[in-house]
Amino acid sequence: MKSLRSRSSLGSSLASSSRVSTAATSMDLLGPEIVVGIDFGTTHSGVCWAINEGQKKIRLITDWTNPQAVNANAEKVPSVISYKNGQVSNWGYEVTMREDSFRWIKILLEPEHKYAKTIDDVKQSNALLTKLNKTADEVVSDYLRALWAYTKEDIRKRIDDENWENTFRLRVVLTVPAMWSHQAKDRTAKAARAAGLPVDISMVTEPEAAALATLRGKAEEDTLRPGDSFVVCDAGGGTVDLISYKVNSIHPLRVEECAIGDGDLCGSVFLDLAFVKYIAALIGEKQYAKIKEVSKKKMLKEFEFGIKRSFMGDDNKDYSVDLRGVEDNEEEGIVDDNVPLKANMLRTVFDHICGQIDTLVQNQTMEVQGRGLKVKAILLVGGFGESKYLHSRLENAYTSEGIRVLQVDGAWSAICRGACMWGLEQVRKPLSQTEKGLPPYSAIDNAGIPATPKMDSTIVSRISRYSYGVPVMENFDPKKHLWRDRILDPSTGQYAADNQMRWLLKRGEMMRENDILPIDIQQAVHGIGWTSTGAREFSQVLLYSDQQEPPTRRDESVKKLCELSFVIPESVIWSHTGSYKSPVEKGKWRDCIFNLMVILGSATLEFEVYYHGYRVAHTEAKYAQDT
Repeated sequence: MKSLRSRSSLGSSLASSSRVSTAATSMDLLGPEIVVGIDFGTTHSGVCWAINEGQKKIRLITDWTNPQAVNANAEKVPSVISYKNGQVSNWGYEVTMREDSFRWIKILLEPEHKYAKTIDDVKQSNALLTKLNKTADEVVSDYLRALWAYTKEDIRKRIDDENWENTFRLRVVLTVPAMWSHQAKDRTAKAARAAGLPVDISMVTEPEAAALATLRGKAEEDTLRPGDSFVVCDAGGGTVDLISYKVNSIHPLRVEECAIGDGDLCGSVFLDLAFVKYIAALIGEKQYAKIKEVSKKKMLKEFEFGIKRSFMGDDNKDYSVDLRGVEDNEEEGIVDDNVPLKANMLRTVFDHICGQIDTLVQNQTMEVQGRGLKVKAILLVGGFGESKYLHSRLENAYTSEGIRVLQVDGAWSAICRGACMWGLEQVRKPLSQTEKGLPPYSAIDNAGIPATPKMDSTIVSRISRYSYGVPVMENFDPKKHLWRDRILDPSTGQYAADNQMRWLLKRGEMMRENDILPIDIQQAVHGIGWTSTGAREFSQVLLYSDQQEPPTRRDESVKKLCELSFVIPESVIWSHTGSYKSPVEKGKWRDCIFNLMVILGSATLEFEVYYHGYRVAHTEAKYAQDT
């Protein structure tokens, strides 16, 4: 292509339509479906599954292989994996304290994460990647492969059908942090597929999944009323995410997001880090460095499964941990490897992290109240959400405002249960051609147009955390545009303003599941005649911004999300477009108008490009970290 002109005009309205893969649609006739919810967490992971018919009873896997437990029964399994001779050695509870293992591997999927060079577990995992000559994506795939194999065996034992994988359709719902970047979500999906998980993978944000499980439970308790607003605080091992909902109806339960969610890395593992720093300062940095790593890990495990879960800030209760190899210090009360812990010290450790969570909760409640709504309750979910101290601190802060702080039963498993519930809600009911309102079968890529599913979702709408758009050229106006954006358009011979933005969706706007954002893109091509037999390559970049008000031109706050590439035969372009001449460059020019559709999901975006009713691209997006 000798030259390219890109203009655009926004579609007239949002289409309340949806898209699923052709394969998934064609499999609707093959039998019942099994939905698997996977909560791949920073420190622990959980799995639930259910058959999508009848009672749809959700099974939570709790019998994880644990050689160190007398009665293994845990709602989650550690997100830990070790290698020997380049092959997976152990994973989950099977990893011993003496093994070099990957921890916090989920964090490694986030490009240039702010904790990648500051947290010891992350630094050690990065160093281990170099030592074993592996990538973070490969390690995540190996872990998910082991998790998936265990899940499939759990299903097999309960289905009582050795051929169950051919009997049932499989659909997986993966959870991701709400604060996750688009690149990290993309890498997570690719790692899951590389691990052998089904092609049919959906994603839902962790706080949305937790909120779905929690609000469903509250509805069954008959404690919800239309108009009630809730802040859900999902406090996990690594991340803390907040999301808020307003109840629209009870029967059926329908809720809508009522504030832009928030989150940060201030989960319970940061309590561990603060505790370790305190111990190192107490006994001295040099002495602590000499203590064996296995002894430190045993001490930390004692803190994690004992003190961290039971501490309430009581000055009258004595706490201590064992640290083998520590020198006696009568002044500090350290005798026979036993280190006493003062309540005021523990409060300092807890307050450092709980204070960050309190700030997030405060900002979220103010966001809800700023929209004219009253927060009825703060719901604590996630493993850290079971902390007695965190609950006590938030309760003391918000009771006077008439806001209840509630700990939810099964808080640790709420995310994976909610993921499974979310998947069960995505009921696929093929619509008629007239109901679809979509372009016809594609003669170019032979992909066809899949049936549009109707959704029976509890969560009817969300608030966008980003603005999404495309760069375009406009006729240059010195009163409106910057001179540095002025370029000569070779197809028209007129000056145009480059780097201008057309926003399809703005931050803070409401969006519904599987809404489609349409936009028309015009690109000028040169040198195509009736004898042309080649093909033209096209690309379209999609951009995003997290600014409160997105800019009108592409500046440093506008980031590249991904790029779509597609090819169209020159004969097709010639047959569908008229030609014109340019006063600047000789030869024939033609304007190709493409219909770009961005399909909104819970945690992901899909893309399709149509040309004169033919689909020419579908989710073939190259994300920013791959460019």
